[in-house]
Amino acid sequence: MDPRRIAGLLDAPGCRRRQALDAAQVDLGLLADAIGAPPGGQSPYARERDGTFTHLATARLPELVGRHLGIDCAAAVETSELPVGAGLWVWREPKLRLRDLPVTTDQIVLAGDGTHLFPVEIRSYACLDGHADPTKVAGTARELAVVVAALRQAAPVPERVSSRCLLVLPRNFGLAPVGTLLDVAPQVRRLGWSLDRLDAVDLPARLRVPELGGPALVDALAAVEARFGDGCPSCPMYTHCRQDAEQTGTVARAGGAAANLCGPVGTAVHALALAHGERTPSGEAEQAIADELARAAAAYGWATGGRSIP
Repeated sequence: MDPRRIAGLLDAPGCRRRQALDAAQVDLGLLADAIGAPPGGQSPYARERDGTFTHLATARLPELVGRHLGIDCAAAVETSELPVGAGLWVWREPKLRLRDLPVTTDQIVLAGDGTHLFPVEIRSYACLDGHADPTKVAGTARELAVVVAALRQAAPVPERVSSRCLLVLPRNFGLAPVGTLLDVAPQVRRLGWSLDRLDAVDLPARLRVPELGGPALVDALAAVEARFGDGCPSCPMYTHCRQDAEQTGTVARAGGAAANLCGPVGTAVHALALAHGERTPSGEAEQAIADELARAAAAYGWATGGRSIP
């Protein structure tokens, strides 16, 4: 699995649908196409521009590494193993694992100061006036957390692999590379927490039928619960899951915070009825949720001058 797939654990924590599909290594793009979800991906022009920027940024890496990490180095040197010492390396097709999961990636760029190794990542989304899209940066941080955790598992001394990464982006709308340091320590901790609590989720039997497609495949997907998180918009299944949540009126459409608050209360209609006292809670767990929703409804009314939640 590539870092992006493993980072799916942090994209949408608690999404059993994503968890099951990732664990089974289902091609999400092909699956989205099979159920008729709108296609995504980059245009040929965008891919060409990405390639041009990557080439320019790679040539400037020694300068950026020296400026932001204080490491004097020449051009990157290719290596076939985890490097040691000081320098700049490109590790081609590293054989890494995270717990029992294989981590597959074409290459990892590493800068070393003799004590620590710092991952270097080149991305093509713009840094405008010193600020990049926070959603895209967060997604990159989650993927880098996978790389850091896998490198630490492979390293004789895990502490040698730093959580401080150098992120290289194009400045404004041009192709001039600019670097910024990104500490992914919080994401590494969250990843470890997620892996420790990873439940075994199996694909429904109907999803294992190769000939399944169209409406039957959509019905089979509905058997696995979906929950939304910050990284969902980058998932090929996002449009399908969003439309499904809107049609069924699930609380998950409002995001992970709402889904966690409502717990087993699955629909927005049910949650609003509890908030307004129009539904009798069943059990202690639902009573606690009803009390929390009632407090939220009262706070909403106070903040809006007495208007109730629609």
